[in-house]
Amino acid sequence: MAYRIKPRKSATKQVRRVALERLHKARKALMLPPQDRARGIHQARKRLKEVRALIRLVRKPLGETFKEENRRFRNINRKLSSMRDAGALIEIWDILADAEPERFASQEKRDVRQRLVVRGQDGGQTVEESHQILNEVIEDLAKAEDAVAAWPAKGETFALVSDGLKRTTADGRRALEAACDSVSDDRLHDWRKRVKDHWYHTRLLKSAWPAALDARTAMLKDLADLLGQDHDLSMLQTMLDKEPTLFGSAQQREELLEIAGKRRDELQHSAFRLGLRLYAESPAALCKRWGRYWKIARAEKT
Repeated sequence: MAYRIKPRKSATKQVRRVALERLHKARKALMLPPQDRARGIHQARKRLKEVRALIRLVRKPLGETFKEENRRFRNINRKLSSMRDAGALIEIWDILADAEPERFASQEKRDVRQRLVVRGQDGGQTVEESHQILNEVIEDLAKAEDAVAAWPAKGETFALVSDGLKRTTADGRRALEAACDSVSDDRLHDWRKRVKDHWYHTRLLKSAWPAALDARTAMLKDLADLLGQDHDLSMLQTMLDKEPTLFGSAQQREELLEIAGKRRDELQHSAFRLGLRLYAESPAALCKRWGRYWKIARAEKT
């Protein structure tokens, strides 16, 4: 079923339903055969991020349980993060190659990509280490599913999610302001996480008025992708410094740094332009407006 909470249904039941569906999908993704492991890890991490965003939306009703569950899912995701980051380097390499095919057509650059592929197999771990991590995570997810039934998130109206929506939107606005004030990898990464929270929350709540919130969902996805590519390029720059032998000659490393830096400037420029518009409205005003949408949708007969 959809990653969505509908105004005319029990909000409490839907929160639990969404959480259980995402956790079940994450477990299934990690059980894919070895040849599909990279895709499975990527899908599982996406499902876990959706669950973490969901609990941030109901942070206040969850009370002390929020800290326990947030810690649980953060720790699970960390076990998978190194395996995913290795694959992300290959993805961003291919994005750069698609943008500048002539510059990436040389045998030297094809050799680099092959080394990245070899390095990224099983996330840089041995086969045994990879299996152990996956088995641990699958067990952790089963325990997490059992815990959902005890979540104290109770409420039938927009009040269940309003505090979380306002809080996370405000966090995103502050992160944008911090990044505008002084651009750094850490600040951009923090803003990206908050943008993804707001994207997830917009997806969850867009049944209040799909025609209006579909457009915002698409723009937030575009913004998250811009910041995601920037983050992956920052990882590539770090790898060029830490593991230079992966990337060939000094001349080629200089060229790759120049390409990555130029692309990051373009991505950041586009991200700030879009972000300033998406976060122009105050969090309080946005939450109040969405609350009206929710009330109208809840009262409609069809």
